[in-house]
Amino acid sequence: MACGAVCILAPAKVNLGLAVLGRRDDGYHEIRTLFQAISLCDRITLRRLGRGIRVRCPALPGLGADNLAHRAAALFLERSGVVGGVEIEVEKRIPAGGGLGGGSSDAAATLVGCCRLFGVRPAPGLLREWAALLGSDVPFFIEGGAAVGAGRGEILRPLEPWRGRVSALVHIPPEGLATAAVYGKLDSGGLTRRRAAFTILLGLWQGGDLQRFGARLFNDLEAPAFALFPRLAEVKAALGEAGAAGSLLCGSGSSVVGIFADPAVASRAARVLSGRFPGRFVRTHFLARRKRWGVVKR
Repeated sequence: MACGAVCILAPAKVNLGLAVLGRRDDGYHEIRTLFQAISLCDRITLRRLGRGIRVRCPALPGLGADNLAHRAAALFLERSGVVGGVEIEVEKRIPAGGGLGGGSSDAAATLVGCCRLFGVRPAPGLLREWAALLGSDVPFFIEGGAAVGAGRGEILRPLEPWRGRVSALVHIPPEGLATAAVYGKLDSGGLTRRRAAFTILLGLWQGGDLQRFGARLFNDLEAPAFALFPRLAEVKAALGEAGAAGSLLCGSGSSVVGIFADPAVASRAARVLSGRFPGRFVRTHFLARRKRWGVVKR
């Protein structure tokens, strides 16, 4: 059933393991990653228009048709056959260039929200197919939660949620990092060594021991990102010293995340480390899949 407006949350993600296995024939890199959605969210409001697509984002004025949310709305209208238009209002909290997937999440939220807005019910799996046309990370955000990503990250296997609540403390520096620059500095030697490490990490996820799991976090993109931005290595180490069970770079950076069993320890770490490093520390937590928290009609 169609409605007049829809509000939907677009969560950030962290990669709790990221193995870069080699370059593909299409120019992308083959990866294995453990995605986890977190409670740091943009907020997307969609309203019906008679025609056309309009994107409004006070934090990022001047967004054009190349914006992922705009492209998602255009793809939805093309593939669904809906006659009409949509206004997209984006309230940004996820920074650009931080490796947290904000643009991809906004695109996924736009697809999900447009379906609700216009009363469209795609066949199972079709929405993820549309999402994959927009970007490697977009399919994950259709449902969120935790998942293993393969290929470019678009081939997904959902995971059961972590047993119990986990606090995630995310450091967001003033500067972002370009994904292409990080991958461009990646040393291709010995990338496949991480296959075994990733298998071990997944086993520890199922075991539910946060200290053991945190000790095994890894990201093959840390070395090139730290070479470009050395202070990030200091942030990672400081999170461990402040009580994190584990810490690592978020995706291709520039954000760094630490995971904590005790939210009080995470809050204390945020206070202490805020005085040491520029930028901000945001305390969040792991989110379950979208069906448990997603869309509000108005």
